[in-house]
Amino acid sequence: MPTRWQLDEFDALFAARVGSRPVGIEWPEILAFRNAPTFLDVVLRYDAISGPFYGNHFILNKVVPEAWRFQMIVFLLHLHDTRDPADPRGGLTLANFQRVCATLGLASAGRAFAFLNIMRVGGYLARDLADADRRIVRLEPTPHFVETVEQWNDGIFELIDTAMPTAGLVAARAQVPGLGRMMRQGGAEKLLAGWQPLGAFPEVEHFAARDGGWMLLARAMALALRQDDGTPVTIDLIAFGKEFGTSRTQLRRILESAHAAGLLLAPPQNGSNICPSPKLACAFVTWLASYLASYCESATAALATGGVAQPSYPNNEESAVSRNATG
Repeated sequence: MPTRWQLDEFDALFAARVGSRPVGIEWPEILAFRNAPTFLDVVLRYDAISGPFYGNHFILNKVVPEAWRFQMIVFLLHLHDTRDPADPRGGLTLANFQRVCATLGLASAGRAFAFLNIMRVGGYLARDLADADRRIVRLEPTPHFVETVEQWNDGIFELIDTAMPTAGLVAARAQVPGLGRMMRQGGAEKLLAGWQPLGAFPEVEHFAARDGGWMLLARAMALALRQDDGTPVTIDLIAFGKEFGTSRTQLRRILESAHAAGLLLAPPQNGSNICPSPKLACAFVTWLASYLASYCESATAALATGGVAQPSYPNNEESAVSRNATG
């Protein structure tokens, strides 16, 4: 799919940012995805996959769309998936979740507590009734939440295979049902090691770090790519806000601040006259390439081990999270 944007225009800048970070996907792997002939189709499909996943889920909208909350979901699942049965205090407990959120600067203890409560009210988490020790409140994902997450995993596998058919992750997922969990586990381990998915792309972070901004940027870029003639795009902010659980005022502020930062070429007029700058367009496409390349790396690494997840929490008195917090 051709585009009017010269996607390599800012490669020297992006490569320097990526190369300055000790943890994360390497620049050549990012380029391999972004330069794939089908990758702009992937950008369009990302909006198509993400919209139904995030949209019209009131409770989920309160905990997922904003970037740091997405990482909180990753670690919520990671604590559950990597629980050491020999550790009576391991797994998804409030204390463990608050610890990892504090370690990575994702949320205060109070916000982490509220986050878990919202997830419980929404039917995404429930108390683990199998625990013999009733003094410890351990949570676990409900079947509804597991199904929702697996649908997201399958969407990611489809996007990766669209860009890189040789990855074969959709077929591998059929053979290894736990592949999505292992892919998430690999991503969580990278985050614990210091990976910052948005760190090399502050243009994208400008949107993703604000409630509603992540999907707003994805929608604007999909519309701009479909038109691809330089004309402004329009988004109905009232309908969009209802779909993704945010307000028109919030969305308008995101667009106005993006224009002030030079990320939009013209002053937005509520939801009209949205003109992504070449730098923003290149950053978004390149960021998505890095995002999918990292997931692909985690999934293929899991397959290389024979589809067996490696335990993150060894049988000792300290978890990987508590070691990270203290050292």
